[in-house]
Amino acid sequence: MDKPSLTIRPDKPVIPKKEPKGITLSVDIDTDKMQLKLRAIAKHVGALADELDAIDNTWMCDCGSLDYSDHAYPSGTSVTRVCDKCKESYIIPNEELPTQLEGSD
Repeated sequence: MDKPSLTIRPDKPVIPKKEPKGITLSVDIDTDKMQLKLRAIAKHVGALADELDAIDNTWMCDCGSLDYSDHAYPSGTSVTRVCDKCKESYIIPNEELPTQLEGSD
């Protein structure tokens, strides 16, 4: 005689698992200190995101060096970037130059 299966139960229909709709969290804190703390966190997260973007977009010379000097044209339309290692020069258009300081709004 066969043992009854514990996983196959014909008397119980198979019900598909419900997908979670997402996690929601509601926090109601009415303190000035908490608002200041959250603003400080937001400011630092923004600065960290800017710094990580700068690392991802770091200019590198064809020789592999990251060290360079920029020399601006008087018109301000472009910059000559000179590699400190191999002395190769590149013209960097103005749209590639940063427009604000790291971590600024």
